[in-house]
Amino acid sequence: MNPARSFGFVLCLALPVSTMSCTLAQPGDAQPDRPPFAFEKDDEAFLDEVQLGCFNYFWHAVDPETGMVRDRTSVEFISVAGVGYQLAAIVVGDERGWVTHHEAEVRTLKIVRALHNNPDNRSGGVFYHFLAPGTAGPSGGAYEQVASTIDSAILFAGLITASSHFGGEIATLADELVAGADWASFVEKEHHRPFEQGFMSLGWEKPTEENAPFEAGLLHYTWADAGDEQKLIYFLSQTPPDEAHRLSPETYYRTRRTLGDVPGAGEVVWFPWSGALFTAFFAHCWIDYAAMGEDDPQSHGVEFRRPTDWWENSRRLVELHRQRARDRDRPFKGFGEHVWGLSACDGEMGYLVPGHFPKLAKEQLGQPQFDHLKIEMQDDWRDGTVAPYSAGSAIIFEPAAAMDALRHYRELARNEAPLLWADPSEGGYGFADSFRPNEDGVVEWVAPDRVAIDAGPMLICIENARTGLLWKTFGEHEYVRNAYGRLGLQPSRKRR
Repeated sequence: MNPARSFGFVLCLALPVSTMSCTLAQPGDAQPDRPPFAFEKDDEAFLDEVQLGCFNYFWHAVDPETGMVRDRTSVEFISVAGVGYQLAAIVVGDERGWVTHHEAEVRTLKIVRALHNNPDNRSGGVFYHFLAPGTAGPSGGAYEQVASTIDSAILFAGLITASSHFGGEIATLADELVAGADWASFVEKEHHRPFEQGFMSLGWEKPTEENAPFEAGLLHYTWADAGDEQKLIYFLSQTPPDEAHRLSPETYYRTRRTLGDVPGAGEVVWFPWSGALFTAFFAHCWIDYAAMGEDDPQSHGVEFRRPTDWWENSRRLVELHRQRARDRDRPFKGFGEHVWGLSACDGEMGYLVPGHFPKLAKEQLGQPQFDHLKIEMQDDWRDGTVAPYSAGSAIIFEPAAAMDALRHYRELARNEAPLLWADPSEGGYGFADSFRPNEDGVVEWVAPDRVAIDAGPMLICIENARTGLLWKTFGEHEYVRNAYGRLGLQPSRKRR
């Protein structure tokens, strides 16, 4: 295998659904079409409903004092990642006329002021994972008190989107928060695993009576792989104007690119510690990989990383999930052509992170001690729970297949009553977070909660599939333009 060989494009084999008119690749085409796609009128109307349901959650399931969305419908505390998605959702709601521009601006300013005015909610400029309602300080009711790099990255992406869209005081405060993140302080000076030296920690744990002094401080686990969480974090680490707060751009390219094979689709970079589909689309909510093509690690002095087209790479991971759902030997027969996509979600017995893994490629690049896995990862179906947001967010890669799954989920009913759907026109939140079908496809269990970090990516990815709005709005910000430049990731075309 030639180490310099890069990922090409393969034929998209999605099946057409309804009368959707987005043009997918035909035999002999060089590559699949990329978003935004054109949808038929009835498909547009259906997507309006799906997005409105998500928006209703972000607009109504909020803390009245701060305006920030609750982590889930059954709790009062706030996830800052959920707020990042909320800020982007409000921009979509403004553009689509679900609220007035004034209402959107007032709500956003309330949120940004609450975040800005309580400095206790962050450490080194990075926010605690969970905040308390009313004060926007660290939450004592959540399961951890950690200044979280990934949850803050999602929050900062939302803040940048709001800054770009609204301007004014929102931009002033939001930009100050983004600029204040000292990403460099979340890198251990000497890591006990030498090959992870220079990578960012998952977070910083606040000292308490229970953990002090041994467990508090910087977490020893790092973002060392090239999944979507890692790409978003290392991209955001390039946004602060203060160079002392930024990581070296080459860190983005140093992350481990484990290679695997997807039958009929080709080679793929995959995240070895979770096969959940969200690891293929979180960064795509904001970073416009669809307009970039291959990246170039060698341009930043990284010789042992394969140039990768991340949009095509994620499309192949979606194909992997679709293949496994149709596999004759699948352990849960309720999966199939219309039911697919394992991702993090609620399960009947608690929070689940199921997923699918490709087979390891026979040859791997990089340093054997760090880059070469010693084990073959096995699919983790857990109890066969399905998350609608998984297929819904995949619409930016496989629009026909995503539409097919969403329409199927919408039609699941008992005694003519929808099982997974709460009518957005009546204030409902649209799709349930998750459900479990039996071998006959009959729904056995439905999650009672709606979850912010699941509704958010589906709303955003659908909007990007339709208009590219979030890619455009995020990409217009000066901090983002500078980050693209530092990483050599300039999108190749302008968004409408």
